[in-house]
Amino acid sequence: MNYVFYDLETTGRNSTWDQIIQVAAILTDNKFNVIDKIEERCRLKKGLVPYPEALIVNKTSVEILKNVNLSHYDLIKKIETTFKKWSPAIFVGYNSINFDEEFIRKTFFKSLLEPYLTQFHGNKRADVIGMTRASKFYFPDCLKVGINEKGNQVFKLDVLTELNNIFHNAHDAMGDVDATIEIAKILQKNSNKVWNAGLNNNNKIDVDNFLIQNNIVCMDEYLFGKFNVHAVTYICKNQFNYPQCFDLLHDPLDYIDMSIKDLKIKMKQKPKLIKEIKNNKNPILLDSSVIDKIPVYQSIGMEVLTHRAEIIKQSSDFKNKIQTILFEEHETRQMTKSQIDLMPEESIYSGGFPDNHEKSKMVDFHNADWEERFYISNQFKDERYKYFAHILIYEEMPHVLPKSDYENIHKIIANQILSTDNEKWNTIPKAYHELDNLREEYERQGNDEKLLFLEDWDHFLQDLEKQYQLI
Repeated sequence: MNYVFYDLETTGRNSTWDQIIQVAAILTDNKFNVIDKIEERCRLKKGLVPYPEALIVNKTSVEILKNVNLSHYDLIKKIETTFKKWSPAIFVGYNSINFDEEFIRKTFFKSLLEPYLTQFHGNKRADVIGMTRASKFYFPDCLKVGINEKGNQVFKLDVLTELNNIFHNAHDAMGDVDATIEIAKILQKNSNKVWNAGLNNNNKIDVDNFLIQNNIVCMDEYLFGKFNVHAVTYICKNQFNYPQCFDLLHDPLDYIDMSIKDLKIKMKQKPKLIKEIKNNKNPILLDSSVIDKIPVYQSIGMEVLTHRAEIIKQSSDFKNKIQTILFEEHETRQMTKSQIDLMPEESIYSGGFPDNHEKSKMVDFHNADWEERFYISNQFKDERYKYFAHILIYEEMPHVLPKSDYENIHKIIANQILSTDNEKWNTIPKAYHELDNLREEYERQGNDEKLLFLEDWDHFLQDLEKQYQLI
């Protein structure tokens, strides 16, 4: 199966509210031979407030964003067209599952496109950062990693490339894609068992089957900057269909006869009795053949671990109690959950999937000219899709909107970006504050280049503020 290595540069880290401004992707075969590639930038969306520090990191100036021909919508359509043309493939990035994939999903959702493109059409997903952490654990000599002041290993891409003599243009989309491919080559060569595990556990079905077929599974866990591995055995699934596993560090005979009340207490204590595996996030799962590389479990011994796993497997009552606890706790959380309505942009995981009528209208919308798109936008039954369609028209061809619709959207954006509250999205007041802090820092450093960069963005923010104050 071919690979699509890709990377995004964005205006910030919030996948719901920030924007993709650059994409780079390389299609390769499974031996990393390049087949095709794409690299594109786009302009800022109307009314979007970028985070100055994010633009400093990815070296994006006001001038660059003003002189780009592609609009945001044009870029997203190019990404969709290219990714569909390259499908089926395994979509691979560095920290892509938690970052790039979320941007793709939510951007496509708001653009009336299929959000799960990298998982449909026979596609799968893999994340090199997870493979890198696991490879360093199981095969310590496979590559060099950084160490921070707390003594924790550092897996930032620019740190890895420097330590492993990989030369690339850091924090540029294509540069980071090139670097990811080079890291992947190292892992395939020096940590083939982990590399294959990453490729094999790249969708829910494969993960679930692996857990069922292996009584003992070694799973990775990354929390608070620390990587750990646990030997576990499968129990059940929770309300989100995530597999729940019993950590074989514990003796199941101490727990299987407990009441639900007592089990609830034990499940909150550390070390955790139950480990969750997010089967849709490319977990690194290996079989029991690597137990000798995990000291705490090696000391317990395979015979004892196998016996413990068998006890869990045969204890239906215990598994049912665990599942009951998980479902009850979920119901309790739902009852106490805030009833504040989510905004349309935040509703990708809570608003359900579009029905055939909505999907048909989405296709019609993208195939029509802009004048006709407004007419089509009002045929959506789901108010979210109607709202997204109006936003797209506002960004691309605002004159198409009737005056009242234009003014309504313009006012919504103005209220958002001029807000003095601590909003979920970036606002002009927050951006000014960030500029002031960065200016102080760069003045101390005597960094004239970055001070000029901040001055340009200060002028940009002033112009944006004037534009949206006039309502």
